[in-house]
Amino acid sequence: MFFLWINAIGFSQNPIIKDQGVSDPHIRVFNDTIYLYSGHDSHPSDKTWKMKDWRVFSSTDLLNWKIRDTISPKENYMANDSEDCWAGDAISRNGKYYFYFSDRKRGVGVMTSDSPVGPFIDPLNKPLVSPMHDPTILVDDDANKTHYLVYGDKENQNGFHIAKLNDDMISLAEQPKLIKINGKEWENAPRWMDKNYIFKHNNTYYLSWGRDYAISDNAYGPYNSVGSVGVGHNLNEFAHGSFFKWKGQFYHIWCYYIKKGFKYRTSIISYCHMDDNGKIVTDTQFLDEHFANGVGQYNASWDKIEAEWFYEISGNIKKKGTKEKGFVLSNIKNRNWIKFANVTFDKDFSKIIVKAKLKGNHGAIELRSSSPTGKILGKIKITSSINFKEFTTNIKIPKGKQDIYFVFKSKNGSSLEIDWLKFE
Repeated sequence: MFFLWINAIGFSQNPIIKDQGVSDPHIRVFNDTIYLYSGHDSHPSDKTWKMKDWRVFSSTDLLNWKIRDTISPKENYMANDSEDCWAGDAISRNGKYYFYFSDRKRGVGVMTSDSPVGPFIDPLNKPLVSPMHDPTILVDDDANKTHYLVYGDKENQNGFHIAKLNDDMISLAEQPKLIKINGKEWENAPRWMDKNYIFKHNNTYYLSWGRDYAISDNAYGPYNSVGSVGVGHNLNEFAHGSFFKWKGQFYHIWCYYIKKGFKYRTSIISYCHMDDNGKIVTDTQFLDEHFANGVGQYNASWDKIEAEWFYEISGNIKKKGTKEKGFVLSNIKNRNWIKFANVTFDKDFSKIIVKAKLKGNHGAIELRSSSPTGKILGKIKITSSINFKEFTTNIKIPKGKQDIYFVFKSKNGSSLEIDWLKFE
């Protein structure tokens, strides 16, 4: 094992980790820490895929990324000098961690560890399944927390395959089954289409490839195509990536080729939303406006900060809306709070405006620094209204960077919705 510890090699701007060839990104959250398991494109001049290892990064704030481990094919059944370290995924079960990897299209292997950052060992010294590649692990929310392996491509096996894993996570409990996908998005996908990602939300299974996805009420399918998760920012058939939840927020990470004709990629993150109809909406508006800033930090000088771009929420606050109508935060009850971390105040601000709607008699939003019980920077009185209104109060915030909390206070069961906020 080749082990590195670097205090920070990447920051939250997009791309999130520059000049590292971060490809096929899979993010998992273990014990409130974000772990990125990625492929590693060797060099910007490569015209064929040269992927000699996998990388494990971690972050506790979406800003600073540490490289924690380099997993080498020398540590598993693959050839020592292999350049075929294609996409992988990781999962935790029963106190152990499992890394599933591709040996090009020859097979999917598995490695185990007592830590999310390794060292990983190969308990089988052979593929878990073969042929095919690009594994994703689906964790169901049934009583047994059933785990499934999903892998394959359209060209060689007519599509993705799924198989239930045994409790040991290194063997299959059944023969893999072909997943049937209906709809034009799958029919029109390139014949080579691979790299699935699959997850479950509100009793629906979401199976994605490239920019498109399909849904089903059964893990085994059939799945019906829905369409694209978003438009622009290299969301295309090559957009290998994954989705993840952290601190109540939903994110999408994906990679793209930096230069046409060269096999060298980089990865970006944006906020993501599940709309009122259960559709995935990758927030490309955020990228249009704040690509270089990236997620997890904000600037008070922005024209406005959309509420759905929050860093963390408490209680049972929910997003609602659609791509066409926009999104708001709803079901904000007494003492619930919304956090925007690392807000840069690059000048003196004297006023804050919040576009909100209150169901109930009255309430107030306390603007606090550093924590939900931190110093009060301002208090916005909110009155009942049928439609969204702009509410304003004076503030005095010094220059610098700090975490800002919006704490709602009310009586008699009032419920608040917030559309956006801005500083002036």
